Amino acid sequence: MVTIPASGSEASNSCVISNDEEHLKCSINTDLNRPAIAFLDPELTFSLPACQTAAGVTDMIAHIMERLFSGEPAVGVTDNIACGLVRAAREAAPKVMENPDDYDARAEIMWVGTLAHNALRDGDWTCRGLEHELSALDTKITHGAGLAVIFPAWMRYVWRSNPERFLAFAQGVFDVEPVDETDEATEDAITFAIDELQRFFVGLGMPRTLGDLGLAPDEVDSWIGTLRQNKGERFGELRPLTMDDARAIYLSAF
Repeated sequence: MVTIPASGSEASNSCVISNDEEHLKCSINTDLNRPAIAFLDPELTFSLPACQTAAGVTDMIAHIMERLFSGEPAVGVTDNIACGLVRAAREAAPKVMENPDDYDARAEIMWVGTLAHNALRDGDWTCRGLEHELSALDTKITHGAGLAVIFPAWMRYVWRSNPERFLAFAQGVFDVEPVDETDEATEDAITFAIDELQRFFVGLGMPRTLGDLGLAPDEVDSWIGTLRQNKGERFGELRPLTMDDARAIYLSAF
């Protein structure tokens, strides 16, 4: 029975193990984790606190985007499913925040969370790796809240590696009009979409900056050591990141 729509554990093969003493998190993916059957009852989520509802919506959108920006070639059907799921979450989430007992909106969010993390496409998972350092450092930081800050920062840092992919996201989710081939028009369209995504997260009550999570820039170097331990010297698919890249993304998020 799912009580917090977010992780997609009802359909995925993933789990995360935390070592709180050493401030480490690692993912384990095996079909032994995948449930044979799952029951989704929206009424079980009526009492979910607003902050956890918002963090869950952020997490499931991040699951979708990790796959959309995986570095794999465009696939029309799959891409349209991904963009449609983000649009559905953006439509349902404000309704739930206003009326936690809205059965239909809760059901929409539960269904989005399930479809967001069911291996329809391989993912990049860079942002999850970057965020795990935050919530492993401080267990009071909810994973979705950390992602609300990290994902837009990562997008701003890497979009030039595949502007066509980010334009497709801008058009599929935010109805951005097709742009001409100029660099300025492309940058404006993509920047608009990233800003709109972050405004949506913040509108749900999620943090905008790492400072909002009680973190400070002088802590960044301490995260790099455990990030390297978990991910190696380079990680990511759409744009492989070095530890220097990771440091720059963290600092840009303050």
